[in-house]
Amino acid sequence: MGNSDNNTSNIEGTIPLDITNIIKKELAERLHKLSFEYQNSSINPWIFVRSRDGFSKEIIEIDLSDYQSYAIRCTFQTDLKSISSTQLAEGTVHEWYVYKNEEELFSILKLFGEITEKFGLEWFAKNVANQPFTIPNYLENDWLQSIDNFIQTNQLELESSSALLKLDELIAQGLNPNEIYLAGFCFGEMIVKHFGAVWEFDKEQGPMIKNIGGLPNFNKSPHNLVGAVLGQNNLTLQRYYNDIKFVVDQL
Repeated sequence: MGNSDNNTSNIEGTIPLDITNIIKKELAERLHKLSFEYQNSSINPWIFVRSRDGFSKEIIEIDLSDYQSYAIRCTFQTDLKSISSTQLAEGTVHEWYVYKNEEELFSILKLFGEITEKFGLEWFAKNVANQPFTIPNYLENDWLQSIDNFIQTNQLELESSSALLKLDELIAQGLNPNEIYLAGFCFGEMIVKHFGAVWEFDKEQGPMIKNIGGLPNFNKSPHNLVGAVLGQNNLTLQRYYNDIKFVVDQL
């Protein structure tokens, strides 16, 4: 995610675009009709969420690139899976759409709405959880030994960036369900140590790191991020870490 201002995009020779209002104007009502509710925030990324059967969350996330100017993308996410709009609609690995002005940005967002209706809804239906499940609270004391064993066995130094590379290697090799939570704890602890955050247990989403970098409502679910990386080849925890760092660095 990212650009130099989380809510505006500066096109040379023009007035800065108010990304939040443009997204809300083009997509909020359209996605509301599909039961996706906009999560009020002016911070990149912009998120629409709906609940399926009262327990499983389906997410449409729109974010800006911090590597390519004036580039925006849309991803569809469930608890443990994620796919970009381009891969879903076109079968390509190219994720980003580049815009030069407000009119082009509106056109891209309109396309995101069309992709959601034509492909996204079907993808969500195919990737729904078969039954409700409870995410374990791996912050509890009975997980401490398993966490310590995971850290020691894999020689993870959570104060060092080398741990990110090792976690991504482990994910590439494949993780069982318990290891997803263990890796999630390790990644979450890295965020807490490096940027500042607090752990909290959410009855629906499980353990979460909240108020990252002291920023209210900047929250992440570490095990969900691990699951997303596990389910999509072009994602890494390093990328998620860089995205978080970019947001915090703007403070």
